[in-house]
Amino acid sequence: MSTNFTHTNLALDKVGDLIDCDRLAADIDEPLRVSAPLNFRAAHELCERKADLNDCYAYHALWQYLRLAGIARALRVDGPLYVDAAERFARAGRLDRVLISGTADYSMLAHLAHGAARAGQAVAFDVLDRCDTTLNINRWYADQRGLQVRIIKDDVLAFQPDRQYDLICSHSFLFWHAPSDRPRLFQRWQSWLVPGGHLCFSNRVSPQAIPFDPVERTDRMAHMAEEALRQLCALEVPLPCAEAEFIALVDKFGKRRQESLPGLPLELIERWITDAGLALDLAIRVADVLPGPEDKTIISGQPAGRPRTWFQVRR
Repeated sequence: MSTNFTHTNLALDKVGDLIDCDRLAADIDEPLRVSAPLNFRAAHELCERKADLNDCYAYHALWQYLRLAGIARALRVDGPLYVDAAERFARAGRLDRVLISGTADYSMLAHLAHGAARAGQAVAFDVLDRCDTTLNINRWYADQRGLQVRIIKDDVLAFQPDRQYDLICSHSFLFWHAPSDRPRLFQRWQSWLVPGGHLCFSNRVSPQAIPFDPVERTDRMAHMAEEALRQLCALEVPLPCAEAEFIALVDKFGKRRQESLPGLPLELIERWITDAGLALDLAIRVADVLPGPEDKTIISGQPAGRPRTWFQVRR
C-alpha cells in the first residue's frame, strides 16, 4: 500500500491559506526570553536523572535556548499547518476538547490556542507528558495567556482519558517510541477521539535507517554548542550557567540516543493508521507548502529522502 504525497495545489485547497512561518511566529510571540531560564531551572529540579545519558534533563534544560538560537526550529517549520487545522475545525464547530500528546515545551499549546482564537473559539486543552518540567512550563504559559489547560502526568501508552477529544496533536513523537510500540500508539489515539475527530502529527519520513556514528555525533554537538553560544551572544541572551557547563549539556543533549534508528517509510505509517481504524486525510511534505530555511536535523545526519511530513488523520 502506498499513498503519494498530496500535491501542493491540492494541499492548499484542503488546508486553506497558510500563514507565513515568520509572520506566525511574530503573531504568537512566544515569551522564550522569559521562559527559557525558568525552564532551565525547572529541568534542574524536576527532570529525572539517570546514571547513563538516557534521561531528559539536558534536552529539557536546553530546548528553549536552542530555539532562541535558531538551532531547534520545531514548530517554526510546520506551525502554520497546526494553526490552520485548529482554526478550520473550530470554525466547523468541531473543536471543544484538544489533547496535546507529548511536548517539549508550550509551543504546541501556543499554536493551537492561536488557531482557535482566530476562529473566536475557547478550547479546553489537556497536555499529556511524563515529565514535570514540560508540564510545569505549559502550566506557566497557560496562566500567562489565560488558557483553559489541564495538566496530566502519565505515559501515553498507559494513559486512560476520562473524556474523548475532538483533536489530538503531536510533533516529532514517533521516534521516541520503540517500533513495536508505534502501532499501539495509533490504536490508543484512535480510541481517544470522538467519532469524526482528528489526529494531526508531524514526523520525518525515512525509508532508510538512521545510523549512529559516535565520531560524527561528537563533532556535530561541538559545532552546535559553538553556534548556540555565538547566536545567544549576538541576541544578548544571558547563559543560564557557566559556558563550560552549557557546552557539556549540549554534548549530553546530543548523545542521549546512541543507537541506529530503523527507517520510518510512509507506507508503514499508513499501515499503522489504517490498522488502528483511522482514515488518512492528508500527508503533506511540509517543504512543498511552507518554503523556508532548510529543516535540518539536530542530533543526527541528514540523509537524502527524509522529508518532514504533516499528517491529518480522521476517526
